[in-house]
Amino acid sequence: MAKKQQRALMIQKLAVGAAVVVIVGLLGFLYTLVLTEAPLGEFVEGEHYVTIENPRRVRGDKVEVMEFFSYGCVHCFDFDPKLNDWVADNRDRIEFVRTPAISSNFWRLLARTYYAMEELGVLEENHSRLFNDLHNARRDLDSLDKIAAWIDGHGTTAAAFKSMAASPGIEQRLELADRMARRLDITSVPSIVVNGKYLVRITSEVGPTRMLDVMDYLVEKETAPPVQ
Repeated sequence: MAKKQQRALMIQKLAVGAAVVVIVGLLGFLYTLVLTEAPLGEFVEGEHYVTIENPRRVRGDKVEVMEFFSYGCVHCFDFDPKLNDWVADNRDRIEFVRTPAISSNFWRLLARTYYAMEELGVLEENHSRLFNDLHNARRDLDSLDKIAAWIDGHGTTAAAFKSMAASPGIEQRLELADRMARRLDITSVPSIVVNGKYLVRITSEVGPTRMLDVMDYLVEKETAPPVQ
């Protein structure tokens, strides 16, 4: 009798073990199937990007990609080289625009500097240099006089820079940038707005590298022919 019970118990154990192996194998197969069949490069609205409630109208044949940034933001500094490479690779299909963020008096000073350099035609020469001197060299550039001395001899003069930075045109551009950020709900930088419709920012789901992948996805979305 005892032998029969032992044999029955052994058969039950073998049956349970076999069932576990089958279930584990099935789960593994399904997991592989999901990985194989899931479309690559698909991003989810609300998780990887958001649709802007009050979008801005964009004119032109190319997709506009607008970055909100600040020279005072270390994440923008880290992101800038990657973004520059991405922009260079996509020049044929995008129109790239930078807009400085204004969330403090210091960031407003840096935004003023950005627009003054752009108006004077010295932005390309000094853009990366300003980032580097603020974050790597730790230069003290917390006043217009200090920035004027910093830029003197780098495509312009201190006097020309200060005159441009204080001009009514720069004040107007600062006001427009601040208004645009509020309209598009920019709460952190770096943030990217694609064609005035979609907002991409760094989150727990989207790091700097993946941000570029989401941008690729949204540019493709905007350039894809309409579904008939």
